[in-house]
Amino acid sequence: MRALSIIGLLAIFTSTPIFADSIRWKPETLTPGDYTSIDQSQGGLIHHVFRGKTGRLYILESYRGAKPSGKPVFTTYLDKDGNYVRWVRQDGFELKFQPHDCTRTLGRCQYIQTGSDGKKEVRLRITEAIPSSLKFVEYGADGKRLFGGNVTLDDHGNAGNGRINGTQGKQRFRLVRHVYQ
Repeated sequence: MRALSIIGLLAIFTSTPIFADSIRWKPETLTPGDYTSIDQSQGGLIHHVFRGKTGRLYILESYRGAKPSGKPVFTTYLDKDGNYVRWVRQDGFELKFQPHDCTRTLGRCQYIQTGSDGKKEVRLRITEAIPSSLKFVEYGADGKRLFGGNVTLDDHGNAGNGRINGTQGKQRFRLVRHVYQ
């Protein structure tokens, strides 16, 4: 009987090919200048350009318009797994996330978001890996659902097609292109 229980547990773990690494962003596979272009139903075309590493963080600059050029509309600082640590808009507005925003953390993950004004918000994110993508729901400190959705991921862990549905409406994302050097 005990052997059957152990075999059952092993079957569960070995038949589930989706682990934390499957939703991890993989900056070690990128070269500065690589980018992904996404068409957003709210906001239009945006290009996320990998710029490299500074200290322990990786940098993505994001541009709107036909090409990934000009001044970035925002810059994102990420950890090695793709969790946001800091996000800065062109006008100087900034969000910091402690320990990070839980974007690429499987299961339940709580963090603190601090804005430029010093306002702190506690958030809870629940992320699940599904084949070639991730599914998530995020809640405020009061337990109220803020948004949720799903995003496909490529072999580098870059986001592609997806959707988000929340208090600010629905948004769809469509991968237009990715350029890897």
